[in-house]
Amino acid sequence: MPSPSTSFKSLRARLGALLFVLLPLPGVATPVNELPTEPVYLWAEKPLVKPDREHIKDQRVYAVDNPSITPFWPQQPNGAAVVIFPGGGYVRLAIDHEGYDIARWFAQRGVAAFVAKYRMQEYGFPAPLLDGLRAVRLVRKNAVAWGIDPGKIGVVGFSAGGHLAASVTTRFGFGQQNDPLADISARPDFAVLGYPVIDLEGPDAHAGSRKALLGEKPDARLLHDNSLQFQVTDKVPPVFMLHGVGDQAVKVTNSLAFFTEVQKYNQQSELHIYQTGIHGVGMIQGQGSVSRWPQALEAWLHERGLIAP
Repeated sequence: MPSPSTSFKSLRARLGALLFVLLPLPGVATPVNELPTEPVYLWAEKPLVKPDREHIKDQRVYAVDNPSITPFWPQQPNGAAVVIFPGGGYVRLAIDHEGYDIARWFAQRGVAAFVAKYRMQEYGFPAPLLDGLRAVRLVRKNAVAWGIDPGKIGVVGFSAGGHLAASVTTRFGFGQQNDPLADISARPDFAVLGYPVIDLEGPDAHAGSRKALLGEKPDARLLHDNSLQFQVTDKVPPVFMLHGVGDQAVKVTNSLAFFTEVQKYNQQSELHIYQTGIHGVGMIQGQGSVSRWPQALEAWLHERGLIAP
């Protein structure tokens, strides 16, 4: 006999699917399947890694062996979606304030949100990037069934998760010959980067992320390729960025370098520099002007036609 919680989740999924049927979205195909309510494993064609070393310590997730996306479904969906990459230096994931809290904010505004658990230092490059690309492809693959517009799928990332989101934004063709879903585009339609790690080879590189991702002594080419200001092309989508001018963990020069390249090709983009030294602010309130970055993001998303006013 199913437990009450299992029955409730099943009922919620059925009600969510029914809501989509009753309220079809303009330009978005009506889904035909129930919406998943549990984490979705990214690499379904591969067996799960056992034993699974993933664990939680101090509200951070460590040692992801089986990468996944956890869905947050809006009550009034508008067809847009985001894949969210929490930060943590490629060592851990700040899953709550840079993951679940962000997902709830998007869902409240009609955007389906998927919080990614991606592989980190235990695997090194390119595992995180492959997970990020697969996450976008998986959402786009299921767009019709999940009531999502395949042309309104974005990525969101913070700190090292911002490095991963920026990598997906600029390197969406990487390694696709090894992905069974390679025919599905991994290019996001927009990106949101919060105090991101961008540069891994210069004096303002984040040493912890560099070591965790690339190892103790990465070669010069690997460092250059993962310094994402050098990966921006005319295919870059609109990007919203925020950073604290006094951030000592990840220097603001990371965002400045990336945005300098982005604005050459996409002038629908914005960079917000705040008078703060806080790193990892998430959506914490009461921290001065930086706590108002979600309002700036909301206005930008509205101008892009991704949320209602």
